Amino acid sequence: MANINQFLRDNLTSVSKKNMQVAPGIDEKKINNAVKSFCYSGSPGSIIALFDNTLFGSGKDGLLFTGEQLIYRASFSEPITINYVDISSVEHVEISPAGKKDKIIHSVEILLKEREKITIKDLLECDYAELARVINQAITDFDEYVEEQQLISIDEMDEEVKLAYMKVIINMAIENDNVIDDKEFAEILLLMTRLDLDSESRFSLRAYMTSAEQKTPLSELMEIINNKCPEGQVKSLHISLAKDLINLWFNTGGEVLANFTFLQENRHLIIVSDAEIDLVVMAIRNDQNMLKDDVSDDQIKTALKELSAKAAAVGTPLAAVYLSGSVIGMSAAGMTSGLATLGFGGMLGLSSMATGIGVAVLIGVGAYAGMRKLTGANELTRFKRRELMLNEVIKQTQTTISLLIQNINYISQKLNGLLSSQGVQDAQIKRLMALMGQMTGAGSVLTGKSNSAQSSVSKLRCARFLDERKLHSLTREATKSELFTFIRDHYEERHFTQKKDDKDEDVIKLVVKNGLSNKEIENLANAFEAVGYFNMGDVLKGTAADVAGKAKDKLTGLFS
Repeated sequence: MANINQFLRDNLTSVSKKNMQVAPGIDEKKINNAVKSFCYSGSPGSIIALFDNTLFGSGKDGLLFTGEQLIYRASFSEPITINYVDISSVEHVEISPAGKKDKIIHSVEILLKEREKITIKDLLECDYAELARVINQAITDFDEYVEEQQLISIDEMDEEVKLAYMKVIINMAIENDNVIDDKEFAEILLLMTRLDLDSESRFSLRAYMTSAEQKTPLSELMEIINNKCPEGQVKSLHISLAKDLINLWFNTGGEVLANFTFLQENRHLIIVSDAEIDLVVMAIRNDQNMLKDDVSDDQIKTALKELSAKAAAVGTPLAAVYLSGSVIGMSAAGMTSGLATLGFGGMLGLSSMATGIGVAVLIGVGAYAGMRKLTGANELTRFKRRELMLNEVIKQTQTTISLLIQNINYISQKLNGLLSSQGVQDAQIKRLMALMGQMTGAGSVLTGKSNSAQSSVSKLRCARFLDERKLHSLTREATKSELFTFIRDHYEERHFTQKKDDKDEDVIKLVVKNGLSNKEIENLANAFEAVGYFNMGDVLKGTAADVAGKAKDKLTGLFS
């Protein structure tokens, strides 16, 4: 049987089309309200679904589901936590009140193994029979109950999964016409960048591409993907893989999907429905439209709304399509931030799309290219937001070129070593190798300068001296709390001397740690943007919340 988290994600929507929100599509504000109201102590990213039983959609009452427990909070009542492992039986109850035979009162009665009975009732627009069925199946069909992140981008997954994923793409490119041409190679390199493969993995893939006769069978690669990917992520990974395969096929002249032999012959291994393939194709076309000169922000927003509606109709999280980022070159983090600039920060529901902060999207929004929080459509021109999204495409492409130069340099060194070991003395070969060494060496220097400049730009978006109290006030909400730890862990205490009353005084300040990589600094900068560290409105709001919280604590102490 499938993972409990996957089972609940697939089945809970049948309980209520209107009031049940399933990860990764749960509204961030509702999550924050629910975490507090339901007294949930786990990670917000582990919440599978929320049944909102409030009239105004606050998310403070109803049902909250995770991989281990169900929490029920009736109006004006304390939350009741029910662990699946403690449930003995579940029953859908129908009662006709005396004198009202035409009226039926529904409820779900949960009997715990300790014989305590809990009655779930008074839910708005709820299919109680379905609710009882889902809970009953959860306790009878599963032996293991674990809480886990509901969506993880592929660049955050195990290296073995990423390698198998890339090899499937390479297999398709080879089988298509027995050769990896320039376009295919370029797309493969871009995808390798988006997945953030380490240098050893990149080298092994280069070797894999040159040994077509020794390629790993697709069945073995899919077995690795299915068994090694994070629990409950198999379906999303298959959808993402279908997207990247179809995109590569389109880029090499493919048009009618019925003629895409590799995909059609392997549908038993790459398990996606026809409706999900239609969604994938629609997403690819939408992404490609972003590069067209005459496409405005409003047109992109309209297309994204249609794409979101299509995903809802298919019953597939839109985020699953973007597990590897966008086909035009944006990473998963870049896609999320780009959507935020368009006012769709929560569209992908990427608040749970990270095991840590590998991509700075824990709150499902994020500023972009130095932007502060957007406050209105008139602040940017019709094409400005699109321009900001394309900056991510440029950055990803530049990174890929840098990696390509590293690859060439690596091969050059290997070739030099091989020629030396074989005692080759040909003068012309030596001159050519020297020339290649010069070019790759210069490329490495230029790449280093580019990386240094990019690192400096990113550092400008980080606090020079971290104000820990200010950061705490900005990360009080549940969906932002992990960002406090992430940012703080990148800073260390150092001693400084400053003048005070004409005297030197030793002070300790928090500064960015030395030796951070470009990616780490970029993620740190994104985290500062995400919490609104430099945004006056967010700072004032956070400070006010902090003061209000302290005042409440003092009042509570007076009357306790």
